[in-house]
Amino acid sequence: MVLDDPLRRLTRRRAGWLAVAAAGVAVSGFFAVAVGVYRLVVADPGFDRGDVVALIVVFTTSLGCAALGGDRLRVLAHRIRATAGENGFGAWLPSPAAADHDPRIDFGAETARLRRIAGRAAALILVWVALFTGGFTGISLLDEAADELLATGERVPGVVVSVHTPDKGTWSMQVRYGERTAKIVRDTGHRYHVGEAVTVVVDRADPAHVRTTDEENENQFAFGCCVAALLIGLAGTPVAAGAALGWRRRARAVAVTGWRVATVDVVRGRSADPRRRPPPTLYVRYPDGTGIVLRAVPSTHGAKALADFTDRLAWVGGWGREMAVLFPRGPRRPEPYAVPAAAKTPRAASAFRRSRR
Repeated sequence: MVLDDPLRRLTRRRAGWLAVAAAGVAVSGFFAVAVGVYRLVVADPGFDRGDVVALIVVFTTSLGCAALGGDRLRVLAHRIRATAGENGFGAWLPSPAAADHDPRIDFGAETARLRRIAGRAAALILVWVALFTGGFTGISLLDEAADELLATGERVPGVVVSVHTPDKGTWSMQVRYGERTAKIVRDTGHRYHVGEAVTVVVDRADPAHVRTTDEENENQFAFGCCVAALLIGLAGTPVAAGAALGWRRRARAVAVTGWRVATVDVVRGRSADPRRRPPPTLYVRYPDGTGIVLRAVPSTHGAKALADFTDRLAWVGGWGREMAVLFPRGPRRPEPYAVPAAAKTPRAASAFRRSRR
């Protein structure tokens, strides 16, 4: 079985539009977050009129690419499904047979479980968004607290007694005011020198809470926690969104095609660094003598938890990039275990023999 030309063209077009949409989301998201964080962290961003216009053009263009790519992907998904269904999804799965059924497994429940996995991935989006929002809000509150201290604090004369400018880490200085000495974090970039006069702003309710008229002196631990939460949320949100969308499409695809019994070899990826091991490859053989090579999709519910296996019983469903492999039991668990996968090759009689060389 060879992937027919119309379907091949559609899948190639989808890959192109997927790249356009992903690039649009990445660029617009990066600019939105980077400009927002830069504005919060730096008191005077120094944007002139030309910079603002350029940022607006880049942001709106990338957002437009994301919207256009998303719309084209939606249209192509329907066309791929219709085209693939014309031959019973034969580019990836054999025709249904009595051997596909196994009384030990409730295939309807396993298909429904794919939808629940998609729901859990969607719920995780809220966690990452909450982290991002919390980090962004925390930075804003720290900035507001520094502004409030500047407006309401007591101003006293001070003098710089030492300056610390490490190659890595936070720039700071020691400032003496009255009988006290305080460490002030430097974030304006001004090059201070010992003996330089500065104005220290002291919180009347908490004399240990100080800043200068130029340096905000925010709590670095709190600021670091906020930045970490913001960055983790920023990184986790698109990953969770992609996982939720992928599992949702996979569940819909399997609901249409059903499951086909197969024998699977799980070959884990090889890498000098175990932490960067590529996803496993799944060599699938169907009872009719055809086979297909699948690539396990990175996921917390993926094939990395599986050891290398040969001739393992499994069931395969879905099509193209939206496929799933259902094993009778998972790693260290008695119930069936579904692995997300994407086809590397179309189904063919020689697919497995090529993989064994």
